Amino acid sequence: MKYYRLWVIAFLLKFIGSAWDASYHFKYLFEEYSIPHIVNTLGFALGAILLFQEWRQTKHMDRFSRNLITIGYALFLIGIPLDFTYHIAYGIDLTTWSPTHFIYYIATDIMIFGVWRGYFIFSRDVKPTWKSMHTWFAMFLLECFMFPNMQQENGAISYNQYIHGKSIASKEILDLISDPASQIFGGIPEWVYPIYSVIMVAALTVIIIRIYRDFSIPVAAAALYILLRFVGKTIFFAVGYPTSYVPITIILIPLCFFIFKKTNWVAGLTGSLAYFLVLFAINRSGILITPPLVIWELVPVAIIGTLVPVLNSQIKRIQLWHKNKQPA
Repeated sequence: MKYYRLWVIAFLLKFIGSAWDASYHFKYLFEEYSIPHIVNTLGFALGAILLFQEWRQTKHMDRFSRNLITIGYALFLIGIPLDFTYHIAYGIDLTTWSPTHFIYYIATDIMIFGVWRGYFIFSRDVKPTWKSMHTWFAMFLLECFMFPNMQQENGAISYNQYIHGKSIASKEILDLISDPASQIFGGIPEWVYPIYSVIMVAALTVIIIRIYRDFSIPVAAAALYILLRFVGKTIFFAVGYPTSYVPITIILIPLCFFIFKKTNWVAGLTGSLAYFLVLFAINRSGILITPPLVIWELVPVAIIGTLVPVLNSQIKRIQLWHKNKQPA
């Protein structure tokens, strides 16, 4: 298990570096060798060492998992020069939703999934529970899925500071801002944030439940993610870095599946409605500074929350049908 604990450390370093980087770029201009990039690289390097060990001698994971991680690493390395080229061509990138950033996200998703698959096979004699490293790997995957939304999560507080004349961004950043609302939020439409959140969280929740047959792992993963985001927010505030809105209401989606103990449309609908309505109430009450919301977004959020578990059920039925059609 020591091998997989080191993977947890590697992904945790990438988690810290990525969160720090998102905060960093709301204060300073793009720099190739910033401290957040170095921390992220340390996590990447530790994972590379662990992967290299498996290529020397397959010991802790099956070959498919190892090859999957390798594909993730190769894709990530391809993304680095592409991202630099993109910056050279289009200048400073004030959004996390750029095409080259998504290469990083997809590559990291593949890495995490490969390691998680290896751990699942390696520990197959032990029933998966939220107390195991399954929670950590589920949390890392959740973080990677949710990371594109950090533009709006950081932008929420940064924009509030800007319009009240209290921005802590550097003069270089402020001089670049010609359209505050659009550029601080990355130019992404407001409706993207809640809809994307529901798709990612609901899909990850039902897939985890389907594979591991445990309703507590997604809840624990979401809780761990929120906890670590709050720890980061506290540290950033203490050292004078931009802070972000922590998406606390995403836990309501896996929590509803946990309460109903089913991955059906009722749990999906209830979870998505609870997620959005509580977030909307927080937004309107002013208790916390949240990304911008409008009430009509409730409709697509509810539809998506309902469809995700329904699609999962249909896929499961098709698989069972094909299995039963196979000759004995």
